[in-house]
Amino acid sequence: MIVGTPVPLKGGDYDFHGNRKQRKTKDQTPCETMLHRNPRSTAARNLQVDRDRYPQDQVRIRQLYSSPTLLDCCGGYNHEKNFSYSSDKTLNLTPNLDFYRNKQPFKPNGVYIDELLTYWKFDYERLERNHSYIQWLFPLKEPGRNSSAKPLTMDEIQIMKHDPEVRRRFYSAYKLMLNFYGITLLDSITGRVGRTGNWRERFQNLNMNSHNNLRITRILKCLGLMGFEHFQIPLVRFFLEETLLDKYLPNVKQSVLDHFIFTVKDKKELTELKYLISRYQSM
Repeated sequence: MIVGTPVPLKGGDYDFHGNRKQRKTKDQTPCETMLHRNPRSTAARNLQVDRDRYPQDQVRIRQLYSSPTLLDCCGGYNHEKNFSYSSDKTLNLTPNLDFYRNKQPFKPNGVYIDELLTYWKFDYERLERNHSYIQWLFPLKEPGRNSSAKPLTMDEIQIMKHDPEVRRRFYSAYKLMLNFYGITLLDSITGRVGRTGNWRERFQNLNMNSHNNLRITRILKCLGLMGFEHFQIPLVRFFLEETLLDKYLPNVKQSVLDHFIFTVKDKKELTELKYLISRYQSM
């Protein structure tokens, strides 16, 4: 034996220099290797919290300023908001933003938003029958019945509220759904609405299909998240008048009283709505 030559120990457990090898599972990623090496780091804990909270195809990478190396191995760098987003399709962290930027279709079996806004506009049968698109057009922070749609994140909200292209499409989506319900936007500044020419037909559909009450509640909530709070009050007032005064929407009435009005978070405006309800019911 030549003096000074390192002696390998126990085959695969040690390297040539006699150092114990770090065991690595078959499917362990570079990120997971780093978490194993430094499980107490802030970035490691944050990533593990998100893995516990979200499905594996929707892991949300937090701000990783404290670990540049982990940042590099887990995804690219987003200069808009200093957030790390993976370009890997299995770690799509901004599905709602991507949909509204016309970069991906809604799921399952959906189309891109520009196609939806163009070709579904007066296709009332399709808008009524299809139940997949509504959670993509009006995403919320809570999960819904469509498991392929993902909850809206605070990161997405901040970007979407200030993206002119997203706001333009959201405005068009709102008008599309108003028309589906027999309502038209009369003033884009105040949000004032009124009936369309075919309102009787559309109101009949509303009375017959109660799932649209859930859709309208979703739309009202989403208006508040996307920076269109000023559109909420006129729409709620419209439904109060149509259900309590003109009484053309009897099957929507309970949803208006139990859900629609409470999408408005401003206490002063909510108090005024409750006053209207009291006045209308006494007439």
